[in-house]
Amino acid sequence: MELSSITILGGDLRHCYTAEYLHKKGWQVVCFHTPKFPQSTGIQISDSLKLALEYSDLILLPTPLSKDGIHLFQTETAFPCIPLSELWETIKPGCVSVAISLQKEYLQQLTDRNCPLLSLTQSLDFATENAQLTAEGLLSELIRCTPFSLSGANILLLGYGNCGSAISRLLKPLCRKIYLLEQQSEKRQQAKVDGLCPISAENFSQVLPQCKILINTVPAPVLEPSSLLLLDSYCHIFDIASAPFGFPADITEKCLLPYYRLPGIPGRFSPISAGKMIGKTIERMTEHEL
Repeated sequence: MELSSITILGGDLRHCYTAEYLHKKGWQVVCFHTPKFPQSTGIQISDSLKLALEYSDLILLPTPLSKDGIHLFQTETAFPCIPLSELWETIKPGCVSVAISLQKEYLQQLTDRNCPLLSLTQSLDFATENAQLTAEGLLSELIRCTPFSLSGANILLLGYGNCGSAISRLLKPLCRKIYLLEQQSEKRQQAKVDGLCPISAENFSQVLPQCKILINTVPAPVLEPSSLLLLDSYCHIFDIASAPFGFPADITEKCLLPYYRLPGIPGRFSPISAGKMIGKTIERMTEHEL
């Protein structure tokens, strides 16, 4: 197919390296309110949302699309803040959007405008590599934030999808034991083969008080508030799920448990690798989809 034009909206440093990659491959690239970055000559920088979107075949949406549910996620120095309502009004009907993931309400906005969505997580290669980058970044945060060694810690892992399995492979040689809470029986069985200890609600009273680290990968509440009371007072909670996350933001205040909400880990710890990975996946997917 002929190379396309793409507008890259906001986001973190991943988007800068995605812009660099696609530009080098011959794409027409426009960046709107991405982080300050010494882009190559030929990458267009626009401060007008309308002009940025006017001629592009593709729009790369940031992850997350919004941090506050009201405005587009864009670099903090960008002005003015762009309301999501303005974004929906400006996107041309039929324009293809690209995203790692989108909440249902945002997906509905695109559907209402007849705008197809390419979800990068539909690519197995992307999902696998993104999960590995997430696991590596999480390890850095675990070491930085916990006042105890991983070698003496039991971990409770919520969810055994791509990220959960990547995290377990990285942490299993480092920690004492990994317990897993997962609803799907096939994933529980695979986790058992991988050396984890799947548990159910019946085991909570025995297992939860032993855990020093809780890692959530599920974008929904998994543990009831009553179960949280069983956790050790030194248990540190790391929530890497996308919105709406696995725990409320005030969990530290209510339960006196250290809580770290860590979305977008690849963009913080591996922006070059993550950005190139996004660019390569866009290339592969558009060859088949456009």
